[in-house]
Amino acid sequence: MRILKTTIFALLGLIALLVLAVIVITATIDPNDYKTDIESVVAKNTTLTLTIDGDLGWSFIPLGIDVNNVTLEHADGSPFSKLNQLTAQVGFLSLLKFNPQVHKIILDGLEVTLVKNEQGEASWENITAKKDVSTQSASTEQQTNTKETEKSLPLDSNEDQASKKALNLEIEEIAITNTTIHYTDKQSNQSASLKDFNLLANSISFGNEFPLNIQFKVSNSNPQLDVAAKINAALTIDSSMKLVEVKDLKSDYTLAGTPFNGKAVSASLNANGIMADLTKDTVSLNKIALAFANLSLNSDLDISNLSGQPQLNGTLNIQDFSLQALLASVGQPKIETADPEVLKKLGFSTEIKGSAEDLKLNKVLIKLDDTNYTGIVNYRSAGQFVAANIKGSELNVDRYLPPVEDPVTQAAGTIASSASNDRAASKGNKPAKNNDPEPQLLPLEAIRSLNLDISFIQQTLIAKNLKLNDLTFFMKANNGVINVSKVSGNLYEGNFDVNAKIDASSDNPAWSINKTVNNIQIMPLLKDFQDIEIISGGINLKANVKTAGNTISALRGAAKGSANFDFDKGALHGFNLNKLACEGFALINRDKVTKSDWEKKSDFQAMKGNITIDGNTFTNNNLTAAMGGLALIGKGVIDAEMLSVNYGVDLKAVGDLGDNACRVNEKVKDLAIPVICKGSLSEDPAKLCKLDSSRVQELVTAAGKKELKRKANKEVDKQLDKYLGDDKSETKKGVKNLIKGLF
Repeated sequence: MRILKTTIFALLGLIALLVLAVIVITATIDPNDYKTDIESVVAKNTTLTLTIDGDLGWSFIPLGIDVNNVTLEHADGSPFSKLNQLTAQVGFLSLLKFNPQVHKIILDGLEVTLVKNEQGEASWENITAKKDVSTQSASTEQQTNTKETEKSLPLDSNEDQASKKALNLEIEEIAITNTTIHYTDKQSNQSASLKDFNLLANSISFGNEFPLNIQFKVSNSNPQLDVAAKINAALTIDSSMKLVEVKDLKSDYTLAGTPFNGKAVSASLNANGIMADLTKDTVSLNKIALAFANLSLNSDLDISNLSGQPQLNGTLNIQDFSLQALLASVGQPKIETADPEVLKKLGFSTEIKGSAEDLKLNKVLIKLDDTNYTGIVNYRSAGQFVAANIKGSELNVDRYLPPVEDPVTQAAGTIASSASNDRAASKGNKPAKNNDPEPQLLPLEAIRSLNLDISFIQQTLIAKNLKLNDLTFFMKANNGVINVSKVSGNLYEGNFDVNAKIDASSDNPAWSINKTVNNIQIMPLLKDFQDIEIISGGINLKANVKTAGNTISALRGAAKGSANFDFDKGALHGFNLNKLACEGFALINRDKVTKSDWEKKSDFQAMKGNITIDGNTFTNNNLTAAMGGLALIGKGVIDAEMLSVNYGVDLKAVGDLGDNACRVNEKVKDLAIPVICKGSLSEDPAKLCKLDSSRVQELVTAAGKKELKRKANKEVDKQLDKYLGDDKSETKKGVKNLIKGLF
C-alpha cells in the first residue's frame, strides 16, 4: 500500500514538474531570440531563404504557437511562399489524457508561387539541400538497422490495444483564410491561380455533426476562365474514419470567361445526403441535384462493393429544358432551324444498374420536343460492346433542318454571285470555285472500333417531306463491318425492305445493298422529295447494287448492279402519248388532227422493264407498257447525277386513238410512231417528250412508197383480170408476180 502511494505521489510530482517546466519555458524564453538560428537551419537544409519578419510567440494555456510574416524565397530572389499568420493551440492537459483538444488552427495569408520554366524545370523540385554521400549512406544504414530491430521486438499487448483504441479528437475551430496559389508554366504559356480560399469549421469531433464552409476563386489563362465557388455542408465522421456522412450539401458556382463569350453562368451542386461506409463497402448518394444555367440533373444512386467491382443501382433524370435557352445563357448562338419552336423541350431519364464493366440503362426515356424515345441500353467494357433497343414516336426531321432561304434573298445572292463572276471574267480571271474536299460519309476509324447490336423502331418519320411509318432498323457492327439486316417501313401506301453490308475495314469501304419495294405510290413520293410530277402508279422493284467509296460522288461513280421494276395502273404526266401517236399517224395519212381536249397524261395498265446500273448511268433497253389504244416499247438512259433522261419510245396503235386523222388503215398498219423524251426531269414534262421528227419523216416516206406500191399492184391485178379473165391457173399467178416485180 505504501509502495502504491509512493508511486502515485511520484507520478503527480513528475506531472507537476513537467507543468512547471513548460510554464517556466514559455514565460522566460523568447522564441524571437532564435529567429536567426531557425533561418540558418532552413538555409543549410534547403535551397530556400527563410525570412521571419513578424513575431514568434507561444503560450501555456492553451499550449500554442504563433508565427507571423514568414517568407520563403529561391536563391535568385523569386518568391516561393509567404505566410501572414499561423496559430496552433491545443489543450495541454488533454494531451496528458491522450484526448487532444485542439482549440484553434488558424492559417491566414498563405501564398504559394509555383513556376515551371521554359525548359520544363519546376520550382518546387530539388529545393532540399544535397547531403554528403557518406552521411546519407550512414543515415540510410542506421534507418535500416532500426527498422530491423523494430521488427524483431515483440509488440506489447498494451501497445497493441492502444493502437486499436479509437482516437478521440476534438477541435474547436479551424480557419484557413486568404490562401492563394499561383501556377505558371512558361513552357506552354499557361497560368492558373487559386485565390481567396477560405475554409471554416468549428466544434469538430468524431461522431458528431459539424458545419463546413468553403469559398474560393479559380482563374485560368488559356482559355480565359474564372470560377467562384461557395460550399456549405454538415459533416459527420466516426472515430474509426470509416463512416463519413455529408448532409445538406449546398454549393453555388459562378463561371465566366472565353467559353461563355462574356456571360456569367451560374451552377450548383446540392445533395440531401452523401454517405460513405467503408465497413459496408458502400456509398449512397441521396437526392443529388446538379444545375448548370437552365439545365438540371437529379440522381439517386447507391454504389456497393467499392473495394471490388463497384455495383450501381439508382436513377438519373435530366428535367425538360430548352437547348436554345441554354445556348443563349452561355453566350453561344442559337441553332437556326426551319421551325423556330423546336429544341425547346429536351429531357432524359433512366434507371441505372450494373457496373462500369457491365452497365444497363433500363426504362430509358429521351424527349425531343414532341417526340419520345423509350427503350433499354446495355454497355459491356469487354469488347466495348453496346446493345440498344429503342422505339420512337413521330419525328419530323425537316423541322430541325436549317431554314429555307427567302426566295428574294436567294435570288439577290445568285445575281450578286453571277455579277462577281462576270466581273472576274471581264478581267480575264476565272470565276472562283469551291475547292473544299467532299465530306466523308463514314468516320472509318470510329466504325472499326464499333461493337454494336442495335434495334430501332420509329413509329413515324418525316424527312425531306417523305413520310415513313413503322420504320424498322436492325444493325450489327464489329471489326469494321456493318451488317444492316433490316431496314423496312411503310411508305405512300406501299412498303420497302432493305438489307445492306458495309465493309469499312479498308480506306475504300465496300457497300452491298439489296432492296425490295412493294406498291409504293411513286407520284406523291417524287412530288414531296424532288417536286417532280412525271409518273404515277404503284411501283414494285427489286434491286441489287454494289459500290465502294466514302463520298456521295464515289459511291455513285462506282455503283454496279441491276434492278427489275414494274408499275401497276399508273400514268405518265405532263404529256399524252396517244396525242403524239395520233399526230404521227395523221402526218402519214396526210390528215389533220381535230381533237383538242387531250388530257395531259398518258394512262397505262402496266409498265415494266429492267435497269442496268453503271455508275450514275441507269440503262433500260426493254421498257414495255400497255396503254389505251397503244402498245409502248422503249429504251434509253437516265443520268442519276444530273436527273436527266434520254429515252426513245415506239408507239404502235392497237385500238382507237380518239380521232379520225389517226385512224389505223392499211397505210399505217404495223407502223410504230417514234417519240423522243430528252431533257431534265425537273423541267416541264410537256416539253420533255415530242415526236422524233427525223424518224417520223422516214415513216412518212416509207408509208408513201408502200401506198404507191399497193395502188400499183391493185391496178396490175385489175388489168390482168381484164385480159386473162377468171383463169386461176399457176400460169396466171406467175404472170401477175412477174409484172408486179417490175414495179
